[in-house]
Amino acid sequence: MNHEGVIVLLFVIGALLLGSLVKSFFQNSKLPYTVILLLLGICIAIFERSPWSGEGTFSHMIQQVGSIDPHLILFLFLPILIFESAYSMEAHLFFRIAPQIILLAVIGLIISMILTAFAVSWLFSWTIGVALLFGALISATDPVAVVALLKEKSSRKRLETLVEGESLLNDGTAIVFFSLFYGFALGTTTEVNSLAVVGDFLKIVLTGSIIGIVVGWIILWVVGRLFNQPLIEIALSVVAAYIAFIVSEFLHVSGVVSLVSLALMFSTFGRTKISPEVTHFLHQFWEMMAYMANTLIFLIVGIVIVLHLNFDDSSMWVNLALLYLILLAIRTASVLFLMPILKRIGVGITREKATVLIWGGLRGAVSLSMALSLAQDSSVPQELGEQILFLTAGIVVLTIVFNGSSMEWLLHILGLDKLPAAKEASVQKAAEGVHLQMEEFLEKFNENIFFNTISKPTLQAYIDNVKEESSYENEIDEDINVAFVRRLLEIERSSYWQQFEHGYIGRHAANTLSSSVEEALDNRPLIYPRKTLLKNFALPLPPYWMLHLPFFSKNVEKWIFTRLSLNYDIARGFVEAQDEMKRHLDALAPSEKVKKEVEKLIDKNRYTAFEFTKIIKDEYSSLISSLQLSSAQRLILNHERSLIWKMQHEGVLEDAEAQKLIQVIEEKMKNKQ
Repeated sequence: MNHEGVIVLLFVIGALLLGSLVKSFFQNSKLPYTVILLLLGICIAIFERSPWSGEGTFSHMIQQVGSIDPHLILFLFLPILIFESAYSMEAHLFFRIAPQIILLAVIGLIISMILTAFAVSWLFSWTIGVALLFGALISATDPVAVVALLKEKSSRKRLETLVEGESLLNDGTAIVFFSLFYGFALGTTTEVNSLAVVGDFLKIVLTGSIIGIVVGWIILWVVGRLFNQPLIEIALSVVAAYIAFIVSEFLHVSGVVSLVSLALMFSTFGRTKISPEVTHFLHQFWEMMAYMANTLIFLIVGIVIVLHLNFDDSSMWVNLALLYLILLAIRTASVLFLMPILKRIGVGITREKATVLIWGGLRGAVSLSMALSLAQDSSVPQELGEQILFLTAGIVVLTIVFNGSSMEWLLHILGLDKLPAAKEASVQKAAEGVHLQMEEFLEKFNENIFFNTISKPTLQAYIDNVKEESSYENEIDEDINVAFVRRLLEIERSSYWQQFEHGYIGRHAANTLSSSVEEALDNRPLIYPRKTLLKNFALPLPPYWMLHLPFFSKNVEKWIFTRLSLNYDIARGFVEAQDEMKRHLDALAPSEKVKKEVEKLIDKNRYTAFEFTKIIKDEYSSLISSLQLSSAQRLILNHERSLIWKMQHEGVLEDAEAQKLIQVIEEKMKNKQ
């Protein structure tokens, strides 16, 4: 057995154990999880450099970690972190905000890179090539701690997507410019042609994007041929991420952009290709992978920083502090310069959110990995390499520790640590609905013979804290109504994917209906009318000339049946989702008047769908029984499988016995797709 390999394995096990302890004991800490891990990594390395450190296994393990290849950090961890981050984003919202994300990640990074290059050229008397190289590597942001806080504290999806989306794309942009300026900085390229740089940049980014799309299409085509095989489908997603990244890097194009394209393929096109039973498991798997990657990478970064640097030069500390302030000013200038455009594109931006963007410009593993690769390159002067590594490592630590740990305080000052008033009103209304249901539950609970000695007031005390006094009467009614409608549309969209998962509608119907909700959610949310569905609530009419062609005439009936099957599926799923929205009106409606208005709109939607089904019965009565039979078979098979799962869970059937029965059912389901 390879002793070095065992040492690395011990570190991985120890890091995950340490991460679990940190996550457990510091869950209420003001410091983000990644900040604590970084500080622990620094402390471990400081201990290793101290006189108290011995020559045992622990010391050898830390030395091994400290000498890790920076390219390994990128190739091992980046595919996990980038893919998970892009895959977990709401794709529709990402595309809506894409103009803002691209502006910040490309133009914003270029502005930061150029201003940083001028600053460090003046501060350290570097050549313009080295200054541009440093500007590229230090401008990549890493918002792990910021996004985690936003998800936990404020639930502002647009801001989360903007911060995370910028980081995803500017990592790729930074790596591209780092590669382009590498030769110029080392003197192997004598000049940089701006048009050539722009051309190379576009080629690298677009080619990377195409590779991600192609790999995604191939893998999802394979996945689409599988049926409820979670292990294979998840394994293929891992294969896809690493293939896309490695192929892109091998061809010297952007692996990060390739991963983002791939992940967006999985979250959009792949939504109906991945088995519905696997989707939730797939998200959980990638969340776990990202958690482990973050745990390892921040510990490794802390250790590498201390072991690779010499901290004796006091002037470098002064320069580091000055550089930190300069970079903060440059980040501010970059965002403020782009603010007039950011306000007018995408979903707009407020001053408060711009402040979060500025302060949330943390630097992380990507910057450090590039600096490490530079320091370990024999063609780079040792003094220059160590200087760049020291400055990069220092900026990474300062931004993560100071900016990251103070982000919660900043969110509180800006009023972004709580939900918007209208959204809060919607949540509060839902909480009141929960409280009423809990009171009904207690009535039955108290009648149970095993609990009938407990007084009702004692039980009531456990739920009294759920109900709160309404605090939204004085808020703007219009905002509350918009939040209410938006919440209903989210319920509708969720209903479609639940129907798909339970076999009530097919994958194409689920995708069409979900897209109609996303269209309705854009700008001002709209329940009725659904213009994007009108073509689905009309009879498919092939061109008249097609009916008289020998080849086409034979296939017209099949084409009509296929279209009618889809449209019938859509109408049925649409009505079911409208009924689901109706069930939540009492709990969520801000007033009786608004409830009745929305109920009328929902009824109009139902009427539109029902009218279409009546037309089908009148015009194609012979096909109705086939359409209904096809849908019924799918539902019956899904229900039968659910019953077997239930019996397996209750212990009536053993795992192997249940699996045999499920395989028979799933074979029938596969034939009905």
